[in-house]
Amino acid sequence: MKVLALLLMLLRYSQGQTVELKYALFTATEGFDSSGAVPAIELAEQMVNSNDSILPGYTLAHIGIKDTKCDRAISLGLFFEALSSPNPPILGLLGCGCSVASTPVAEIVQHKSLSQIAYASSSVELDDQDRFPNFFRTYPSDAEFPTVFNAIVQQYGWKRVAILIQNEGIFTGNFETLKQTLVAQNVTVQNRVFRSELPIQGLNTSTENFFLEDDDYRVFFISAYSQFAQHIICEAYKRGYTYPRYAWILYAWYAEEWWTQDADTGCTSSQLAEFLDKVITIQIFAVPTDENAMTDTGLTANEFDTLYETTSSTSNYSSSFVAPIGYDALWTFAFALDKTNHMLQEMTRDDILNTTGCLGENSIDGMRWELVSLGNFTNDNRLMSCVIRWNLQRTDFLGVSGRVQFAVGSRFQANSQIFQYRISDGMLREQYFARTEYDQNSTTAIAIVHLSNESTDTVYSGGVPPDGTPFNKVNTFHDALVSCYYILAGLGILYSTVCLVFNFTQRNKRIVKLTSPNLNYFLIAGTYIMYAAVFLRLISSTVYDINYARCIMDTLVYNIGYCMAFGVILAKMGRINYIFNNPTASKTTVRDWHLIIVTLLVTGFGTLLVTLQVAIPQLRPTPQLIPDDEHGIEKDEYNVSINNKVYNCFDGASVEATPWMIVTFLYLVLLQIVGIVLAIQTRKVKVKVLNDSKYIAALIYISSIVLVTRAVAIFGVNHLLNVSEAIFSGGIIIVSTAFLSFVFIPKMVSLARDPKGENIFDKSSEPNTAEISLSTRKISVVDEAELKIKQLEAKVAQLEIEKKQLQKYENEKSLEILVNNNIGSIGSVDSDPGTIM
Repeated sequence: MKVLALLLMLLRYSQGQTVELKYALFTATEGFDSSGAVPAIELAEQMVNSNDSILPGYTLAHIGIKDTKCDRAISLGLFFEALSSPNPPILGLLGCGCSVASTPVAEIVQHKSLSQIAYASSSVELDDQDRFPNFFRTYPSDAEFPTVFNAIVQQYGWKRVAILIQNEGIFTGNFETLKQTLVAQNVTVQNRVFRSELPIQGLNTSTENFFLEDDDYRVFFISAYSQFAQHIICEAYKRGYTYPRYAWILYAWYAEEWWTQDADTGCTSSQLAEFLDKVITIQIFAVPTDENAMTDTGLTANEFDTLYETTSSTSNYSSSFVAPIGYDALWTFAFALDKTNHMLQEMTRDDILNTTGCLGENSIDGMRWELVSLGNFTNDNRLMSCVIRWNLQRTDFLGVSGRVQFAVGSRFQANSQIFQYRISDGMLREQYFARTEYDQNSTTAIAIVHLSNESTDTVYSGGVPPDGTPFNKVNTFHDALVSCYYILAGLGILYSTVCLVFNFTQRNKRIVKLTSPNLNYFLIAGTYIMYAAVFLRLISSTVYDINYARCIMDTLVYNIGYCMAFGVILAKMGRINYIFNNPTASKTTVRDWHLIIVTLLVTGFGTLLVTLQVAIPQLRPTPQLIPDDEHGIEKDEYNVSINNKVYNCFDGASVEATPWMIVTFLYLVLLQIVGIVLAIQTRKVKVKVLNDSKYIAALIYISSIVLVTRAVAIFGVNHLLNVSEAIFSGGIIIVSTAFLSFVFIPKMVSLARDPKGENIFDKSSEPNTAEISLSTRKISVVDEAELKIKQLEAKVAQLEIEKKQLQKYENEKSLEILVNNNIGSIGSVDSDPGTIM
């Protein structure tokens, strides 16, 4: 039989006769205009027919150009009409011009033993090979669109996208995949599906939120045909949803100047053109890697462009970007038929069945199908249909649109081009500015690659539009507050320095000696630390790490300074209480180093508490962003919500941290209580320079108020940044200044009035008696000379005798007189400056 077929073919060649193989050619002029591919397909038909190495003995011819108008019903009607055409029957179908028209035909072509090759259908729905086994396309599937779209979203840093969808399979079919792709990248997606009717219902209703329930979205993608998109962008134009406050993305496969088509939108073409300025468009289709490389179709890409421009200019069709894809679609059909023809001529029936796996198609419903020549093909021969399908699935050639090969019926390798509408010289033009770069081992788009003269700045010269996501604005302290408190803290440090100089230069004066100048150094150091805490607290920064360090240092510094200063006060008052309450001559002398140890213990325990707090992660104060109620929610120039935030060190503390903070706070309260008790115990001491009870009481009162306000600042008004800090830092300055003032100011005044310290007692209680000496105990100046100590011991013995003679006097009055007369003798001793207080 093969020999007979070969002889017949040679006979036809010798006689110049060929067999005409018919195919149907469908296009669309509405919805999506793919009719510009017709001149390219006819050009491919001529190229195939003139090539002796392709389908020898056969020629290809379409049965006429049919316009589906991108309508499913019309498309089906035209398909059945093509099936009933005169002999010979069609072997396949190129079309149907758009996805909407292709889908219903693709469902039934296999039942007519035909294969369909689409050059302008991208719907992801058509990827289903179980449903559409005989459907192929040279136009890339929209299955690749989500990765390209996501690459754009990532390029411009958008985290919220709104998708407006026309209720057609081509648009709804890919939505879930697109949404999942974006959500996987932490992009929030909201969508609205519109009924596929014009005018769009409810679109211009003023009482209804425009497009979406959440009207804060700023990045919109319109997934619809161009006429439908016109109505949406017209309404968006009326509402001012334009660049730079909004970003819009469209398909790039709309017809040229599609916005000028009359769609009865209520907007003029110039208004729509004004809106489209800066709008991005996406096109996924095959692009040749080398436009000058010779292809398997006999033309380079550049040569095809030249021929197509000449051909289309003399036709009734406008030029179209799908032209090279249509050209390669016809070649795809021709190559598959040519391979089938070679199989029929060169292989046995069994070899063909075993190779193609079409054994299952050999006998269906009790009917045995035969392999026949292409010229004898009929629309009920399932076996021939299977062989042709098998060869189509293995298509692999270099076309003018790039490499053509199939996986699940769709083009395997494709590229994307990204355009932007730009107004230049008063004209709206679509400018190609970027492409998507693909992983060589997959079809996943991994990055946007700008052309050499393009960048984000050229695409969005006025700045990348926001995505509408409310963003956090971290506020810091008001400049006036910082300046004011820095000045006050600086003056406080200067004040501490003045007190330090006073304490050092006047340490040998009688009045200053009695205030324990060695301990005063620790008190001054504590106030230095507290004033420094103000500078640390008011560091203005929005950087998390800086605020983290601020929280740690503030917790340590303030508490250490406070405990040190208050520890000095408690140590001094403890010694006065020890000496003057229940005095006896046998009491051990309390020296300054004893008091320093007390101060260090008080400071050390407080330091231990806060050190553990910052060392243990569960207890550590860390900066947390909380709402700033001083500013609330505002709008920026793009009308995007601004959530004002502030860093707070203690808000959101862990379950373990809160009790520890309370323990630290209670320790400070305990120090206050001890101070109050000591102030009460020493209130009757009549040595004026030693009796600081009223000052200590005032200091504790102020300190207690500051502690309370500190708690209020931390837990009560922490959401009011400047208010809470004014309270907290103000309290630190006040209590630091109070420590210095209540310790040094009275001494400065006393020293000015009584330089020699001759009037250190309360005169109203001094008795009119002879000079007597102290009988209660030894009053020691730190490290007195041994000789002077012996002299004092002798004097004490003498005073014991004299004391018996003064029993008629009240004990307290006698004590004051004894101290008054005895200090005169002690003060004459040139000794170390260690004193009672």
